[in-house]
Amino acid sequence: MKSVYPKLFTVILLAANIPVTSFAQCMCSVGVPATPISYITTLAPTTASTSTINFPMFDPSIGTLACVSLVDTISGISTTYVANNAPDTVKYKFELNINNDIEGPGGLSSTPDFSKIYLDTLASNGQPGSYGVNGPDSIFTNAPDSNGTGNTANYLGYGTVGLTYTIDGGLEVLKGGLNYADTVVTVYSGTFKLTYYWCPATELATTITNFTATPNSNTILLQWLANNQQSNTSYVIQISTDGQNFTNLGTTESNAASAGSSSEYQYQYNFDPANVGKLYFRIEEVSPSGKISYSVIVVLNPGATGTGDISYQTFPNPATNSLLFQFNSNQTGNFVLQLVNTAGQIVQQKEVTLAESNQIRLDFDPQPANGLYFLRVADLTHNKSYVSKVFVN
Repeated sequence: MKSVYPKLFTVILLAANIPVTSFAQCMCSVGVPATPISYITTLAPTTASTSTINFPMFDPSIGTLACVSLVDTISGISTTYVANNAPDTVKYKFELNINNDIEGPGGLSSTPDFSKIYLDTLASNGQPGSYGVNGPDSIFTNAPDSNGTGNTANYLGYGTVGLTYTIDGGLEVLKGGLNYADTVVTVYSGTFKLTYYWCPATELATTITNFTATPNSNTILLQWLANNQQSNTSYVIQISTDGQNFTNLGTTESNAASAGSSSEYQYQYNFDPANVGKLYFRIEEVSPSGKISYSVIVVLNPGATGTGDISYQTFPNPATNSLLFQFNSNQTGNFVLQLVNTAGQIVQQKEVTLAESNQIRLDFDPQPANGLYFLRVADLTHNKSYVSKVFVN
């Protein structure tokens, strides 16, 4: 039987047959108005048939992701080379078709396409004028296209999500026979803007800190610290596979002796390694008066060897003089911390190198104004980024 227990005192685990309850969060079209946060990636000129555009994933601890939108602006230039292989002069009619496809998880896609007719009179094979060039043509110049999806599960986490851009097509003869040769060269580039529309998270439990999820073989150890507890406070361990709908795993209560103190809790979750993907965990705190609040959400992908999500936390929150950013496991690499206000302005920045360490401290200098901020952490070594919502008071 799974168990929940504190390190510092004995607790009572409630009945094992806990009713399974789902907790639906906000949707894109109803409920709390969604707040957009956008990322822009530029693709340098290339002739590759396929390009991958990477974006930071959405950190589920700052809120609930309602939907995702992509806007791409593509520019491309095609040059078509044709040669007549027939023994006589031929009037050709060619049609150039360029097909584009931009795809992301959850059905996110857009497809700006191009078509053009060319008329070429080419001399017989081997004679002057048997070879022609069409273009270069701007097949699309800053052509905007957009698409969205409400299937958000694959965009949640702490690493990057990749969108794939594919270009194909070619020249088709409409008139003039089949004795010709052609080559099409297309150079394209562009910008891609991914926008996350998210709703504010359910009220965070300020008494729950240091919530971590550590995988080990076929188990995940959940640990958290409960500070300044009230008597008869309940802690419900919850799990989700999509980051939005949660079910209960177990419940424990504080006792009268723990009032006003701090205690560390642990919970071991056993998973089936043959049937696992991303797992989202949180702690629901229920006060003696019935008030409900939640811990931050931590994400793991225990089935992904070497590529699983890295969970982290930012504390204290609210912060006064400094912030601590902490990974669940030791990291090695170069990092940049940025405290960003709601207008997108960088208020403070710090560069640091970690060598088998998991914690970065950001001291406020000068002290920022009270309010809501985002702590953005970029892992320059592994091309990953992490975002936390923090309050300064």
